[in-house]
Amino acid sequence: MSFDFATENVCTHEVFAELASIDPFVRNTVRFQRPPVSSRVSVSINDVDIPFDGLYSVASITLTRPEPYRVQVGKNDLLYLGIGSEPPRLIQIVPGSAVPARDLVLNLQRQIQDLAFDVVNGRVRVSARRASKNKAFVFHDPRWTDKTGSMPNTARVLGAYAELGIAPGRAAAGIKMFPGWDVIADPNSFIDEKILVFDDPIPNRFPTVLLRYVTDAGNCRRCHGSRFEFDYSVKDGTYETVSGADLLFQEFDKFLFTKAGSHWKWPWIGTNLADRIGGKAATSSGHSQAFITMDVTQAFKAYQDIKKQQDNMLFQRVTDEEFPVSLDGLTIQYSTVDPTVAVVSAGITTRSRGTVELKRLVGNPAPFYIEGKSDPFRQIG
Repeated sequence: MSFDFATENVCTHEVFAELASIDPFVRNTVRFQRPPVSSRVSVSINDVDIPFDGLYSVASITLTRPEPYRVQVGKNDLLYLGIGSEPPRLIQIVPGSAVPARDLVLNLQRQIQDLAFDVVNGRVRVSARRASKNKAFVFHDPRWTDKTGSMPNTARVLGAYAELGIAPGRAAAGIKMFPGWDVIADPNSFIDEKILVFDDPIPNRFPTVLLRYVTDAGNCRRCHGSRFEFDYSVKDGTYETVSGADLLFQEFDKFLFTKAGSHWKWPWIGTNLADRIGGKAATSSGHSQAFITMDVTQAFKAYQDIKKQQDNMLFQRVTDEEFPVSLDGLTIQYSTVDPTVAVVSAGITTRSRGTVELKRLVGNPAPFYIEGKSDPFRQIG
């Protein structure tokens, strides 16, 4: 029994890690090498992923007063802290005549899970859990609501701020490291090209910009419009393989839809099928169906001859499931919307008397996919 790597997959037309250049004059514009089909684009600069609303650092504040701290109950033992958009709340800090920064951090961390507390050079550092461009937390000034400063808690909060080294009203927000971006239509293009525009110029002189996006079949460098790509796939830590009828399907499908003359070693492999259907001149001539039938029939005969040669080799016998006996029921159905697109269907009868069904959408790439038997075309979008 023979086998091969499982390589045939439906192409997603996804572009990975495409190197792009920043416009050297405005330094905020990037052009795609292939047209993206949507604004769902991933951008990285110097190996750092940039969200569409920009990349910001984690907000952090280091208090100015070093340890130890003298905290007295009822005098300077309250913090007035607001996290995100939540209303501020009073936080009781651990009292003592010489409170070390570590004890203060442990006490605050138990009460406030949404922030991170640690000690830096004997001082308390407060950090947000995640990066954000908005205010992460605020040490509210109680005098914003207590105009006269007569409330007992106001003095306790201001006293704690003075002891720890917190400026009343101090807020922490992330620093913008990279600007946000958007995908828009190029105003200077006559063919509806898309460009990626950053909100601000990129400060780096020679940034490495990598793009990831999905293009259309006609511009896909992975399947070249055939909507199928041939590449290795790994499952459970090993390469997937095919045998029997699956091997027959993969081999003949690749043979049939490979462009004739494109193989570097065996130029006789392949057909002109895609060109027959995709060319408007050939389609309008009225003879395209006869040419397509001839291409498929000749391809099947050449493929069958190869399998016969393999079958005669003692070390590479072909099983009954993978040996093609006849090509039956060849049909070509054109789209009523685009005559350069057609569905080619056929059945291959094997030596085991089974049938391998073949159905492919071929031709000039268009937004269609195969749906049913009566009307196999359904337009996307």
